This record gives sequence, structure tokens and C-alpha cells, in this order.
Amino acid sequence: MDGRLKKVFPMFRSIGFIFLFLLLGEGVKYLFDIPIAGNILGMALIFLALQSKYLPLAWVKPASDRLLDHMILFFVPYGVGLMVHFEMLREHWFPIALAVVISTLITLYISAVVQEKLEKK
Repeated sequence: MDGRLKKVFPMFRSIGFIFLFLLLGEGVKYLFDIPIAGNILGMALIFLALQSKYLPLAWVKPASDRLLDHMILFFVPYGVGLMVHFEMLREHWFPIALAVVISTLITLYISAVVQEKLEKK
């Protein structure tokens, strides 16, 4: 195998597995008519496969590391999409801001409790 091909193959394999689990999640959503997004189901399935050691981490790590390096780009469309609802946001800014602050504090608290329990183990 060519030297360049040896470097590229793991990336293609890892992207393939990520898309395979995305496809599996979408398939589960479609077949069972589950009211959860297919990509979320796919993430849960790949998590289970990684936790059970059915899927080695090395097989998905190259693409996942690359995607995480550029994760901020995935939030740009959502930020632009928010501007479509600018009038509603301007009208209801206080309840939205309050909900964001409260949910953030709850998330931080729960994360701290879980982290504390995990550190004891």
C-alpha cells in the first residue's frame, strides 16, 4: 500500500463508520417511528458500540478528532437560522434569557454532581 494511502485509509474508514451509525439511527427512527432525531439515535448507537468495545475507538478517532477541531462551524447555520426569528426573539428576550441562564445553571450543577460521583469510583 502506498504511504499516502496508509494515512488516508483510516480517515475514510472512520468517516464511513460515523456515517454508518448516522444511517442506522435514521433507519431506526424511520422503522419504529420514534420521535427522536435520527442523528441523536445514531450517536447513542455509536456510543453503545464504543462502550461495549464492539467498535474500536481507533476506527472512529481520526475523523472524530478532525470534526471536533472544526465543531464551531457546525453552529453557524443555527446562529443564522435564529435571525429568521429575530422579531420573536426581540419580543420575548427576557423569558428566553431567563430559561437559558436557569437551564445552564441546572446543567452545570448536574454535571458537577455526576463528575463528583464518577471521581469517587
